[in-house]
Amino acid sequence: MLRVFACFLAVLCVPTVALAHGRPPFVGDIAFHPTNPDVIVARMTFGLLVSEDRGETWRWICAAATGADPTREDPPIAVMPDGSILVGTFGGLARSASDHCSFELPEALRDRFVIDVQPEAMSPGTVWAIATSGSDPDEVYRSVDQGQTFARVGAPVDDILLERVRVAPSDPTRVYLSGAVPVMPIVYDGGVPDGGPTTTERLGFFLRSSNGGETFEPIEMPLVDEERNVHLLAVDPTNPDRVLVRMTRRVIDDREERVLLTEDAGDTWTPVASGRQISGGAFSPDGTRAWVTSRILDGLFRSEDGGRSFTQLQRLSLPCLEMSGDEVWICVDELVEGYAMARSTDDGETLEPTLHFMDIYQMVECSACTQVGHGCPEWFPDIAYDLRLDAGTRVPDGGISGAPRDAGPIPETCGMDGSVPPAMDAGVDAGPDVEPPPEGCNCRVGGGSSSPPMWLAALALVGLLRRRG
Repeated sequence: MLRVFACFLAVLCVPTVALAHGRPPFVGDIAFHPTNPDVIVARMTFGLLVSEDRGETWRWICAAATGADPTREDPPIAVMPDGSILVGTFGGLARSASDHCSFELPEALRDRFVIDVQPEAMSPGTVWAIATSGSDPDEVYRSVDQGQTFARVGAPVDDILLERVRVAPSDPTRVYLSGAVPVMPIVYDGGVPDGGPTTTERLGFFLRSSNGGETFEPIEMPLVDEERNVHLLAVDPTNPDRVLVRMTRRVIDDREERVLLTEDAGDTWTPVASGRQISGGAFSPDGTRAWVTSRILDGLFRSEDGGRSFTQLQRLSLPCLEMSGDEVWICVDELVEGYAMARSTDDGETLEPTLHFMDIYQMVECSACTQVGHGCPEWFPDIAYDLRLDAGTRVPDGGISGAPRDAGPIPETCGMDGSVPPAMDAGVDAGPDVEPPPEGCNCRVGGGSSSPPMWLAALALVGLLRRRG
């Protein structure tokens, strides 16, 4: 408790001067457009990457435009049918315009820590989210209009700190959650009995719903040998009862994590694979094959029997895994392997690099009278530094386009009525702020600040510590 309180004070006392370069750069998540396979969005430590030609070229969006703090957040992402991008942050769910030049915050999830975001496979315009105020019980939300509005589903989930939500691709009434109950102090009347416990035991849970999330049945998942949590990995696209989960450990724990499979919706579980820091899992579209990745050089594992057993294919550091049709897409640690993303068209036997840091040299094309077009160019020095770019030799055209000296002067007026729309700022310690467009702009910029209040950021961080600690 003392440690958590110290971290709480540290957040409250963070100076407003931006401090960048907190983490080595890497891709941590990949999301695909539900109907256009050419459109790919990747989450990097500095923000977002967008490709509209299936990974041939990439453009970047700074984290400040979404309200995420790249020094401490790894926000979940999703792509909607209209092309908008959803980003779950400490301060709410940021939703981009279809041109990706501005972000707004749906009212229901504003000023809330959005823990996970997951679209429905059968109805991609329907998206689920887990959110919390940081102090109240976690809640499940659903949007049926591509993330424009959200409504709570069912009652708040008491005690359990939720981590993941997944909807069965073949049955949208089957919804799964996972999480843990942290260690809590036990309060006795009249003092602690001799030999009595002073804290509760940490417990892992898998929760299932057969009525579209209106009610959930919690199923305890025993944590062994200092395991910390339960993370949903994937649901079989053809069988809603078949699910893979990861039993997590602390980042500093070098022991292997277990991957478990259930074929009866959580009633029974079987260990099927293990690796250090399991980072992703997926089934093939027909459910006959499955893949699991590890972040610590254990690499890529494949199952030929629907997830019942796995064989190691690659020994690489792989931070994430996603499927696009029959293709396997993975994040790769470029600082170790020399490229940042790859795909496989032969079930993981060989990998084709699709992204190098040197490819990231253009910002998403936006008017200087938008959040991204006006504010993100100020991020160029930090992004170039974090990506280890050599502007003289490695990067085409001498550097990332959109740098302040390349962007040209900001026009004195962007519109006719002299209005100045509100803009999101970057948040404390997140890098250069995304400032509002200049006086006179009449461009759409989104709904209000995405930067959470200091008290909310502190509560979110404390909640994160409770989940991971």
